[in-house]
Amino acid sequence: MPDSAGDPLDMLVGHHQRPAEWARDPVRGRVLDDVPAEPGRDGADAVVLLLALHRAADPVELLARVRRVLRPGGTLVVVTPSVVRRTPGELLWGGALRPVRRGPWRHRSALDRAGWLLAAAGFAVLTDERRAYALPLPGAGAARSALDALPAAGLWPELGPAGRARVGEALARRAGPGRVLPVPLRRLVARR
Repeated sequence: MPDSAGDPLDMLVGHHQRPAEWARDPVRGRVLDDVPAEPGRDGADAVVLLLALHRAADPVELLARVRRVLRPGGTLVVVTPSVVRRTPGELLWGGALRPVRRGPWRHRSALDRAGWLLAAAGFAVLTDERRAYALPLPGAGAARSALDALPAAGLWPELGPAGRARVGEALARRAGPGRVLPVPLRRLVARR
């Protein structure tokens, strides 16, 4: 794969499977406006919060609004970054990604304690799965693109200059043919 293969998030989630504005205009500040305050006649069967819970202005209020719009027995799916190292690939990156794991997440509890937040909001958590996706880093250009694209999409926090420089150097050093960056995600499925 050439170094200029395109947007690294397209490689991660599938080419053209996400709208371009997702990375350019993150959910910040608009999440609560996207969930109606009151349910429709019968309520929604399902709601998906894709990389939104940890970026909401108030995750507790967001979950309360989601609960109001879901019908009894409705399903909530939450996908959020996972900041706990679980796979050998993540362990190999160890200290290089420390600024990401310990970074300035808007609501750290929505990452570390997402299951607890759902239970406290009255949802029954059915599954809590973690999986590290492999983001190809074929060269330094892909590493630079990932450093911009991952925070924009909400997969990483916005890093300060020192953290950004440290992670950028680590990505550039480890980039090359056949190299991948683990991007750990967490999927919780809950029922109202």
